[in-house]
Amino acid sequence: MSKKALKVNDRVKRVKSPGSFGTVKDVREETSAQVTDKDKDNSLLINVHWDNGTLSYMTPDALEIVT
Repeated sequence: MSKKALKVNDRVKRVKSPGSFGTVKDVREETSAQVTDKDKDNSLLINVHWDNGTLSYMTPDALEIVT
């Protein structure tokens, strides 16, 4: 997974999908333990407030920054 440098207040849109633009409201790291403590899967969840009024949690790979 390629981690993008998304931060709060960035303007984003979904990759390869028409639709609303949004604003990043929170960047959250979720951790789930595997069989041992050495094997942990860290993943980022991005909370996006879309211009159409909805809220979503998305992965960084599903979003791109709008300039």
